[in-house]
This record gives sequence, C-alpha cells and structure tokens, in this order.
Amino acid sequence: MARPKKNVACMGDAPLTKAECILVAARQVFLEAGYAAASMDAVAARANVSKATIYAHFENKRSLFEAVISGRCEETFANIGVPEDYTDARQALTHLAEHFLGLLLAPEALAIHRVVLGESPRLPEVGEAFYAAGPVRAHRLIDHLLMDLTRRGLLAVPDQEIPIAGDLFLAMLKCDLHTRALLLLPPSKYSIQMIAKVAVDMFLARYGVKG
Repeated sequence: MARPKKNVACMGDAPLTKAECILVAARQVFLEAGYAAASMDAVAARANVSKATIYAHFENKRSLFEAVISGRCEETFANIGVPEDYTDARQALTHLAEHFLGLLLAPEALAIHRVVLGESPRLPEVGEAFYAAGPVRAHRLIDHLLMDLTRRGLLAVPDQEIPIAGDLFLAMLKCDLHTRALLLLPPSKYSIQMIAKVAVDMFLARYGVKG
C-alpha cells in the first residue's frame, strides 16, 4: 500500500501556520478524491499533523471543505483588480475581462468547480458557500467598476441597470468557453483576448458614452 503523500510546503521551517497547512493539504485531497471519498486521515497525513489538530481548527469535514472553497475564491478574486489609473472604459473593462477569464479557467479553479457541482446536491451548504465566495464577489466587483466608470463619465449605465448589466457582462465572458472547460471538452477556437474584446465591444455599444 502506498504511503500517503506529504505536503512539503507544510514541513520543516515553511512559514505556514497549522491552519494554513491543513487547508493546503485539504485542498489537494479534496481535488484528488472528491468530497465523499476524502478522509480526515488523508488530510492529516498530507499536512503532517494529527487529526486532533485538524479538529482544533475545523469542526468537521464539511467546515473544512467550505473553508477550502472560501479561501480559493478569495485568492481568485483578490487578483482581479482594476488599476486605479485607467483612462477609459474599454481599458478598464478589457483588463477585468481578461483577468477574470484567466482565473476562471485555471485548472484548479475548474477542478474545484467540478467538485462543488458534484457535492452540492447532497450538501446544499457547500453550493451556498461557493456561490457567496465566488459569483457574489464577482458581481460586486463588476458592479463597483460600472458605478465608478459611470460616475467618472466614462460609461452611461443607469443605476437601476447596473446589477443586470454586470451580470450579463460576466455571462458573455463565460460563454461556451467555461462550459467546455468544465466538461473537459476540446478548448474553444476563440482565445480569451478575442472573447474579451467582443464582449467589451458589445457592452460599450449599449452603455458607452456617445460623444
């Protein structure tokens, strides 16, 4: 029987707390085995800690899984920032679009998405935690950007349309590209840059400032 893998990042003098080591190990185990088949013993072995140490930080496997999902989503959306010195709407929207797609299509992000889709029918709380940590944060990010661009006179989005305009913009970006990636189908023939450009063009055709 093969020995359980050790998480090298959590051994020796690595600058990670016990809780961080557990989360790194749990992320790896959940992605490899899925939620149902993942065991706390496997997480403990991977993190090089005892199960008692895990339970000192996380109440149960469900809370550990939710912490993994929340942490991954926070990492993802913390990296989708729009520079404060943008000079026009196209520049800002294109920056956000390309970074959003790049992070959304990252292998680990797709793997976590598949696990969540597989587990949420049995554990609705997992789906709720993922939605709150991921899509809700994305919608807030785009809404804030649209409000700021409109306030600066670079866009013309009515206040009451900002939520749906942002939702539709993100939906345009995901298009068929995200679905194909989730299903492990051959990638779309369209690049991230092409999809971002067309989505921004369409958005500006509706909400661009007419001058």
